[in-house]
Amino acid sequence: MMPLTRLLRFVREQWAIIDREQMVEPLPNSKVYAILITAAIALVLPKYFGSPEAFRRMAWAQTLWSGLPYPDLHPHLHWAAFKFFHYGLLPALCIRLFLKRPLRDYGVHVVWEPKVWLLYLGMLGLVLPLSYFASGTSSFLRTYPKYAGAGNSLGELITWEAAYAFQFLMLEFFFRGFLIFSLARHIGSMAIFVMVVPYAMIHLSKPLAECLGSILTGITLGTVALRTRSIFGGVFVHCVVAWSMDLFALAQKGQLSHL
Repeated sequence: MMPLTRLLRFVREQWAIIDREQMVEPLPNSKVYAILITAAIALVLPKYFGSPEAFRRMAWAQTLWSGLPYPDLHPHLHWAAFKFFHYGLLPALCIRLFLKRPLRDYGVHVVWEPKVWLLYLGMLGLVLPLSYFASGTSSFLRTYPKYAGAGNSLGELITWEAAYAFQFLMLEFFFRGFLIFSLARHIGSMAIFVMVVPYAMIHLSKPLAECLGSILTGITLGTVALRTRSIFGGVFVHCVVAWSMDLFALAQKGQLSHL
């Protein structure tokens, strides 16, 4: 049997296990309305209040960040901090008020099984070389680092990467925690594919290869999250890949040696 065929059969088996273990509340169910409306609001808000462009229109936000160093970084710090509100707090309120379940049920705990972390390392072994080869393209260098001033100083780079990591924690909680764990109770593994639609759409500003890759990444991380009942492997993979992409870009631009 071809390796690809075996892999596809293995993945389908994982989805079947998810259906048996997770799908415990039949449809229709009013909780699903609350989940999807919360998700829609959470996806709309950053466009108007949480983006670097929105920050530049809001005097109160500029005043809030004015006491910190690196003024050029402030719009991006605002962008990262706003993730706590729309990717973190809003879903947490929905969980508390409507779903009435503990956060632990939404992947908020660490799994220490070696075979799980070997899987994450395997994913990095696949993605990092591709990222390195892509870092020589003009579209990659136009996009990364996401904060163009990351190469100005070591302090600026560290501050930016810390903020970048925080927003990935919030992103994973929203997509691989709140969305898939809440919907899986009603539609099982299909929750992974519902989640992937908005997840791919938030990558529309990225290079085509990364945008298309987000679909496969979302399906993979969603499946692993539901099987391990944890989002933190996805946080780890996202942070390592994102940090590496920034460093690859800085190296290609000759800024890494300067730092």
